[in-house]
Amino acid sequence: MGTVEENKAVVRRYWFELWNEKRGEIIDEIAADPVVMHFPKGQAHQPPTLKKWFATALIAFPDVHMTLHEEIAEGDKVVSRWSYVATNTGEFLGRPATNQRVTDLGIDIFRLKDGKIVEMWVAQDSLGLLHELGVLT
Repeated sequence: MGTVEENKAVVRRYWFELWNEKRGEIIDEIAADPVVMHFPKGQAHQPPTLKKWFATALIAFPDVHMTLHEEIAEGDKVVSRWSYVATNTGEFLGRPATNQRVTDLGIDIFRLKDGKIVEMWVAQDSLGLLHELGVLT
């Protein structure tokens, strides 16, 4: 098991290198295959793997930029409170691009083992995102 600081460093790589730098090649370095992903019942997008999550998001929102607002870590878990801004310029949830600029926010819990993310609980404002995209009125 990594230290709390080592675990936080892995999760920061997830946010900054993977999402902000769009470096999909680091997924195998920072995450197990597969990562067990948990989504709330109402989550708009529930991909089966982290690689699929990343690939699908970049098709729909290629300019996504994450901001990490807060992180709390203890033992093998790291909690991140985050937000992002992005423009929907590609297909999302089977719908054509809206070219709408959106913001979203959420809290994720990561469980790490041997320096890799092995499990994630994802909670984001899907209802707000769908409203911003015009899917819901």
